Amino acid sequence: PTTRAPAAAPAADAEIRRAVTPTTRAPAAAPAGGTDGPGGGQVPAEPPVGRAAGRGRSPVGRAGHRVGDPVGVADGLRRRLADEIATCLSGPHAGTVHGLDAYVGWHGAQEAAACPARYRAGGEEGWGFPGWSAPLAAAAAGRAALDHHLNVHDRSVAGGLGAEPPCPAPVEAVRAWMRAMATAADCGVGDWVAERIAQRDDATVAATAAGAARWLGGFVRVMGWPLPPRLRLLSAVRGAESRPLRWRVPGLPAEATVTVAAGADARLGKVAGSGDFALVVHRVTAGDDGRVHDRAAFEAAAGALAIGIVPAAIFVTAADTGERLRVPVDAAVLDRGAELIAGVVRQRVAATERGFDPADATPSAACRHCPLVADCPPGQEWLAGPGRWRGGLPVV
Repeated sequence: PTTRAPAAAPAADAEIRRAVTPTTRAPAAAPAGGTDGPGGGQVPAEPPVGRAAGRGRSPVGRAGHRVGDPVGVADGLRRRLADEIATCLSGPHAGTVHGLDAYVGWHGAQEAAACPARYRAGGEEGWGFPGWSAPLAAAAAGRAALDHHLNVHDRSVAGGLGAEPPCPAPVEAVRAWMRAMATAADCGVGDWVAERIAQRDDATVAATAAGAARWLGGFVRVMGWPLPPRLRLLSAVRGAESRPLRWRVPGLPAEATVTVAAGADARLGKVAGSGDFALVVHRVTAGDDGRVHDRAAFEAAAGALAIGIVPAAIFVTAADTGERLRVPVDAAVLDRGAELIAGVVRQRVAATERGFDPADATPSAACRHCPLVADCPPGQEWLAGPGRWRGGLPVV
């Protein structure tokens, strides 16, 4: 990254405006073979994922179209998930899940969907937040450093008026934020960084700074500078936006607690009943198209549950490719996100009843690095068959 301000492409600016500007034009039909995703693969035509899909308003239930009543649909989603989770925790399961405390984030939803057996074997350490580390703190530290850079500029301008803040140099912005946290930490990741500095854990501090600078530089590169005027950073930032997007399921039996946490990095547009805003998820590297769509579905459902309004779209950005993938939030996307959230609770209940069960394993490339493969016949069979290696390369 350099200190020169990256100029956002006109097409990219128009794309951001489309995310939060309702139109009456019907969405463009997706090609039969799908559209290109950030990882170079193909995104399925249904549900539509792409830059030109789903720009119009339509009744609820039609794939590829925005929901007609963002507030009402969000309320319905809350009731439906609350009833489904309450049913899962009641009846014959009430005795085994008494006092259950479940935290549902993206990583847990991804693990539970990828291989239920491996997720259940993770135990309390694998189900909850493992604590800050250099890789986990990179995004939060990058957001906080960027917010600190903007805040310092706001304080330096008399009366709060003046020119746009200078484009941040990623390494210098992160270093300035860490110095500020060492004297007066103001967020969770800031407290952790201050502890690492006080303990002179230079290796962890350097690794965190490198990851945060990479996140910050990629975010500025993708979103352009100056940042869109209606963009607001979320989590680990100053003001009201510092409150995490979370929703606690009400009225659960057996004194259970289920908290759904959204992981969006920013918001485009002002939250309003019309739903004319979008959530932004920034990743340092691009991933496969299937996981990208699942991430967008989870963030759409979690954001709707936490805010009480369904967003118009989810932007999934990738720093390494510089691409933005716009996922219009329709009924199908919300249903997929709700299924991912409910799946975590179902696997937590199954874990209390029977724990690790190889019969529920889903063999995949992850079996090569799974510590449970020695006790998992399906994983061993997959490694001996489709997943076998020869000469360091997989046999096709």
